[in-house]
Amino acid sequence: MSGLSVVIPCYNEEGSIGPFLRELAAQARLFSRFEIIVVDDASRDGSAAVIRSLAAELPLRVITHPRNIGLGAAVRTGFNAATLDWLTYLPGDGHVPAEEVHKFLPYMAAYDLIITRAAARPGATAYRRRALTIYTAWVSAAFGLRLRDFNGAQTWRRSLWLRQPSGSDRAVSLAELLVRSRAAEPRMVEIEIDDLPRRDGRPANGSPRAALRATWQMVRLFVEEGRAGHWHFLHPVAPDRPEPLPLKRVA
Repeated sequence: MSGLSVVIPCYNEEGSIGPFLRELAAQARLFSRFEIIVVDDASRDGSAAVIRSLAAELPLRVITHPRNIGLGAAVRTGFNAATLDWLTYLPGDGHVPAEEVHKFLPYMAAYDLIITRAAARPGATAYRRRALTIYTAWVSAAFGLRLRDFNGAQTWRRSLWLRQPSGSDRAVSLAELLVRSRAAEPRMVEIEIDDLPRRDGRPANGSPRAALRATWQMVRLFVEEGRAGHWHFLHPVAPDRPEPLPLKRVA
């Protein structure tokens, strides 16, 4: 029996995390098994109280970081704790609608890694759009991974995830998780999902400081991979980009 573990990284999402988790719990009907893991990345607002309240009525597992170490690390924490055959993450701010998880279903039989790209970014500023374009082009060239979006939701076959380095508690980018996957030569597909404006608050990763931090993380990764003899840019790979397949229930 196949099932889906959904990891929800949360940092200062008091105004959006509650409604989003309720909507996500309703998607369990699409899967044979379904679990939700909320990773509170040391939120400073009332997010923790909201999550604790919902855990009394929804099937949630809650993990709390003692300090803020970023989105990628929160995803990694949740994936390491997941128990079902497939692992994915959705942002706790609700900008990716909970019902988008149904779009993963048609690809689970044929692929090991389902990568998503935003159909549009209606809430993004002009600066953020330019920064993402530059970042995507640079990471794609440096690591030979021909993706259109390195910051979208990722859905992993758990057997593939278990082959990845467990890592420490240091900050890690979402792109790094994908680069590390190259060693296992996964079957990859890239699909489009909806992206909405944030329901509440401000994005934690939209500042120049965050952009510099992400760039530094990838420079560090480039050096680490080079020292290990992994010059990925010499061997570029690209995911499949098929037309949408008919929806079917996971058996």
